[in-house]
Amino acid sequence: MNDTNALITKPKAFCFVLMPFSEGFDDIYEFGIKGACVDAEAYCERVDEQIFEGSVLERIYNQISRADIVIADMTGRSANVFYEVGYAHALGKPTILLTQDGEDIPFDLKHFPHIVYQAKITELRKELAERVKWFIEHPRKPSEYKLGIEVYCNKVALSTGKAVCQYPSYESPNGQLTFHNASLETYVSGSFRVGIISSSMFAKATDMVSTQLPDGQYLHMFPVFETLFPDAYCSAKFWLMVRNIEEVPTSDEITIRVFSQASRRDFPLKLIKVG
Repeated sequence: MNDTNALITKPKAFCFVLMPFSEGFDDIYEFGIKGACVDAEAYCERVDEQIFEGSVLERIYNQISRADIVIADMTGRSANVFYEVGYAHALGKPTILLTQDGEDIPFDLKHFPHIVYQAKITELRKELAERVKWFIEHPRKPSEYKLGIEVYCNKVALSTGKAVCQYPSYESPNGQLTFHNASLETYVSGSFRVGIISSSMFAKATDMVSTQLPDGQYLHMFPVFETLFPDAYCSAKFWLMVRNIEEVPTSDEITIRVFSQASRRDFPLKLIKVG
């Protein structure tokens, strides 16, 4: 096929829907919300439509993190929906709030725009489609999201640029990192990942998946961490394998990269050879 005739397709935006699970909302979801997403050339799902392993709550958190847009029906003041919307806001996710009755909007959410549709599905579909289209056309940049995880090595915050890790072994540098959730957000297992970016001198790492990057550096990924609650800590050891012990310099620098669905954050860590 000629390149000029090839169709370049872009993945559709994913809208994750939060709402009460009852028969009274089935038509609202099928014809109002799902219909609006179809009109906006996006696709949407509720958690009860998905097949997955693990708890429903962890799945909801995972899907909120993965979603391009979160749509939440606040009708009836469901405590679960309110909590999940708070999580979406903490992640900085574009969120569209719906309600049948303006009286269901609590004081803390009144400053957020709502689609008040009064059980009129046709009107809901039209206005929601316009909102979804707007978010698709005005995507947020990664810099608009904040990642509240701090990293330490030997009790020194890497964000200061003064953290140092020694080479205690003739085979490889090794050390332990401590991660602190300095935010009010709960990072559920899998919603954030941590990797080490190193020079080509360290091509492998014990118990980590290593990938060579286009610039010749290597990315070494830690296994998935457990859920990290606000103000909680966790730690992980790293062990990078040296290609050639004779070429090990007296000092080097690696980057600790923390990833989330919304953003990433890099931390420098200096390596000093001893002995």
